[in-house]
Amino acid sequence: MAIFLNILFLIIGMALLIKGADFFVSGASAIAKRFKISSMLIGLTVVAIGTSLPELSVSIASAIKGSVDMSIGNIVGSNMMNLLLILGIVALIKPVPVNKSSKKIDFPFLMGVTVLLLLFSADIILNGGQSNLISRSECIVFLIVLIIYITILILNAKKGHQQKFKIDENIEKIQLQEPAQEETADNKKKPKKAKKDLKIWQIILCLIFGLAGVVFGAKCVSSTAQFLAIKIGMSESLVGLTIVAIGTSLPELATSIAASVKGENDMALGNILGSSIINIALILGIVGTITQIPVSTTILVDMIILTISTIIFSILCMTRKNVNRIIGGIFVFMYIAYMIFAIVRNYCF
Repeated sequence: MAIFLNILFLIIGMALLIKGADFFVSGASAIAKRFKISSMLIGLTVVAIGTSLPELSVSIASAIKGSVDMSIGNIVGSNMMNLLLILGIVALIKPVPVNKSSKKIDFPFLMGVTVLLLLFSADIILNGGQSNLISRSECIVFLIVLIIYITILILNAKKGHQQKFKIDENIEKIQLQEPAQEETADNKKKPKKAKKDLKIWQIILCLIFGLAGVVFGAKCVSSTAQFLAIKIGMSESLVGLTIVAIGTSLPELATSIAASVKGENDMALGNILGSSIINIALILGIVGTITQIPVSTTILVDMIILTISTIIFSILCMTRKNVNRIIGGIFVFMYIAYMIFAIVRNYCF
């Protein structure tokens, strides 16, 4: 009976994830269109924060229960999945363009907070401390960094909007100066049916029900997997790095794939980058204000791997116009190699 219920929850969870992601992306796209905000900014903020809610809830709950290994393991594992597996899969479906703004702002911030996380965690190596510990003051630094990042995003978006307004104004002046062409039977074209924009209440419903479907669907899938993983003897840190991380990253996966399929490539990349920054700066910042975060040697090794992977990931993305299928395949291979390492370490060492 228990197995049947687990399978049922798994099926329901996957269905909610897929449909919820579709609604959520539609709502987010409608916001960008209605308020003339770039899809990238919506992906970096609204979508990223929404899809990071599972990581936030799991990490806070784990910290309160004293399962700090699972809490921080969840964040490290989620970022590994976001950067390597999710972007890798999205790039295999369709090459992902990388805009100049992301190269100047998002990737440097991503590398910065990841390196900062490693520096704050390696007390024994750097400061000669007795244990590795992320303190409350260090977590406050993460929150300050996040505020600075969001402020820069808003100012950059405002500047971009003003430039676009000037360009549109110039185009209108040129069009007014051009002589109007007489309509003939040859140049007459049938007007295309414009796709109706979603109304405000429809956008709100799409966001609420879409996000609820994504979060609850991820919970169904991850709870089933976590229960089975612990039953077969996986350690708490490994469960956090793998099963819980994958489960809480399913919203990012489903949403990014849905965005890519709908042609919202900027939103897909923004979701991945924004979620990865939020996982460290916001979630660890909040968890660290609840309780100081001890870092085990196992998790520290994973942080080193995450830092190296993030730097490689960022350099490959920043030096190219887009993330093509070959780069996507490399990212997926890197994630599989990491998973094999984590599982072998758990059972053999």
